[in-house]
Amino acid sequence: MKNEIIPNFMIEWHITDRIMAIAVNQTVLKEEKMEGKILLVEDSKMIQEIYKNKLLFEKFNVITADNGAEGIKVLAKETPDLILLDLMMPIMDGYKVLQVIKTDSRLKSIPVIVFSAKGQPGEVEKAMQLGASDYIVKATTKPAQVVERIKKVLSERTRSKSVVHYRLKVDVNALDAPLVSSDFNMNNLKCTECGTIMVFDMIPDFSEGTNWFSGKFICPECSNKE
Repeated sequence: MKNEIIPNFMIEWHITDRIMAIAVNQTVLKEEKMEGKILLVEDSKMIQEIYKNKLLFEKFNVITADNGAEGIKVLAKETPDLILLDLMMPIMDGYKVLQVIKTDSRLKSIPVIVFSAKGQPGEVEKAMQLGASDYIVKATTKPAQVVERIKKVLSERTRSKSVVHYRLKVDVNALDAPLVSSDFNMNNLKCTECGTIMVFDMIPDFSEGTNWFSGKFICPECSNKE
């Protein structure tokens, strides 16, 4: 286990609200609709308990894992709505966990918030490039702020699922299609995983008025598995 300084605000919340959080754990799960299921991957028992109790208090179901390898084992059985992931952990660090999640067709659509003591720009950039939805620095972010960030990511995910998408078939030999494929190294507009010809996925962009869309090429087969 790493030596990690626990911010004072974490300890204060832990001491003052722990009893209330435990009560929530015992009663709310049975009586009220939960906000969602969170997998908390964190090797510090103190921090894990603080945030587990805070999330329970906020009406989330919480699953915990003590390191990255244990988190992957949990994901073999569970499909959480969001993963709160530490970076510096024994056995398997958070970067490796991110790589595993984002290359798994069943898991890659699950949003991951990196939750780390590291806050250097290079660390943040690496995590975001690997597919993290957000990056939180523990020492500068209070538990209530962490919950707000979680709710924001979950809200954005729900909203994106409810948006109407339009898919257009692509003729890989027509007009500038070969040029697009060549200029952007897009494998003749075929999915690199399954070889299916991609479609153009469009979302209405009402901020620009009528007849405006945002779009991207996606694989119709692989995207249906997410």
